[in-house]
Amino acid sequence: MARDVIEVLNDLIQLDRDAIASYEQAIKACEHVQTREMLARFRDDHARHVVDLSAHVAALGGVAAQDRDLKGKIIEGFTAITSVGDHSALLAMRGNEELSNRYYEAALNEALTTEARDIVERNYGDEQRHLAWIKDALSRKAWEQAA
Repeated sequence: MARDVIEVLNDLIQLDRDAIASYEQAIKACEHVQTREMLARFRDDHARHVVDLSAHVAALGGVAAQDRDLKGKIIEGFTAITSVGDHSALLAMRGNEELSNRYYEAALNEALTTEARDIVERNYGDEQRHLAWIKDALSRKAWEQAA
């Protein structure tokens, strides 16, 4: 059975709020300016996702999710504990972005309004770009090149 559009979008809003908190932890852990700057851009993309999704939830007559859930707080804590330096921060964020990609991909399988689908597709493109950059940075050991 298809989920309600507002429920799907609110799940993504919570996911993006969780991602923002995780990126904050990862940014604090990074030693190299280039990595911190890129992660800050990705965090800002997630903040834009929250704004865009929230506006559409309101346009549909719903109330956008305002709080993070327990899962998100656990993910943030895991990111904080495991992120010591660029390498571990990128590893933690790779896992977080893999999760984000799965959620966005699954949302596209739901019955969405045309506008919601456009927003979700655009955000999913950001998620794919984030994951690709993180995987590339890990494979080329960007933290060693920055040193």
